[in-house]
Amino acid sequence: MNQIFRENLKYILAVLLVWAITFPWILRNRDTILAKLTLTYNSFFGYPNPRIAHQLIAKGDAVLEGRKEGGSNFLQNITQFFSSEENTKGTVLPLDLALMEKSCLYFRSKEHVEEHFLELTWREKASEWGSPLFQRMAPQGELLLGPNPKDYWNSHIEAVLTALDYYKRALRFSGPELIAPKKIESVAWASCRPSEILLAYKTHMLETESYVLQKLTDLEKVPSGLSAVQKRSVVLSSIKRSDFSEVSANDYLESLLRQILLTGMKQFSPREMDDIYERILYFVGSDEREYLKFKFRRAELYFQLGKEENSYYEKATIEFKESSNIQIASELEDINLPALLVHEFEAKLKQAESLHKLKENNKSLVILDSLKSKLRIVDERSVGGKKDEILKAYHNLNRSVLRKLGRYEEADEIPFNE
Repeated sequence: MNQIFRENLKYILAVLLVWAITFPWILRNRDTILAKLTLTYNSFFGYPNPRIAHQLIAKGDAVLEGRKEGGSNFLQNITQFFSSEENTKGTVLPLDLALMEKSCLYFRSKEHVEEHFLELTWREKASEWGSPLFQRMAPQGELLLGPNPKDYWNSHIEAVLTALDYYKRALRFSGPELIAPKKIESVAWASCRPSEILLAYKTHMLETESYVLQKLTDLEKVPSGLSAVQKRSVVLSSIKRSDFSEVSANDYLESLLRQILLTGMKQFSPREMDDIYERILYFVGSDEREYLKFKFRRAELYFQLGKEENSYYEKATIEFKESSNIQIASELEDINLPALLVHEFEAKLKQAESLHKLKENNKSLVILDSLKSKLRIVDERSVGGKKDEILKAYHNLNRSVLRKLGRYEEADEIPFNE
């Protein structure tokens, strides 16, 4: 062995030297390398490949379905489990994803509670932890206690994660189809992994854009020399027009909205969020009722970024101003005019606050003065109740702006309890 080692020492040293030189580069570019390997793997099987995607989804479904069915002594096992006898603690109840999700949320809310305080009372088990899967098997007239949520979650988590793995593998082949992300969502909540939902819908969004761009390129409909942003505009326009039957504009828009609505964007960087808002605003268009709402949300995002980079306050000012243009939506049928007026007031108030952050206090005060005559909009109980938070923000901002302008007496006249 030693002789073999000595004879090949120079080759071993050469390999170690090459590895030592290339390892930092591989580590730094590992995501790019893995992405290219994945693309190569996908291209070998053909991409997208709905047949492979559907096969993998079917395998995941089969795993979950198997957990919803019992053996020949299933009814007996159910009855024994609810009897709370010590020797039946290991009995596995049928799978209910909604119950697993509830269990996950329950224990997340009790993260800092001592273990012995987590034991459920019989009332909680009876009233809050039942399931249609269990109730239909209950002996007539008996009050059954639900399962221990922690034990129940642990009894199924391995199978649910297996199904999740199948669905994630299907996502690599599903292309613009939305079925794989929806399957991932169905089990991600139950397995306490909401980040998987964000990843699934973002992947669907990017894969849809990539698919459409490739289609347009093959048809020579993408002019040469376009920047990445211009190419994306061409792609979004194609998706919105539904140029390709296999690409659904509604599915794509749902993917965008899910990234915001279901996960609250908590796991996105602010700049990633801005990319999503840009796509959504393109799709809803300036003549849609949702346009003002998303304009306002994007402006709030810029306001948040302004804490790090002052120039974003300027962008926030512009976005809040555009969001306050309620004429865009005022002529729509079934519009809630009082709510629309509140939106206008809040958008102008945030515009004034952005100007205040930019130290343009004279401009900010002009807007605040114009809102004085509209205070009844947020203080009038007949239009949905007094908006205390908005009123408080208005008075605090007004006071701060006046003080910055040296008008201390006027600022002191604004009571703090308003």
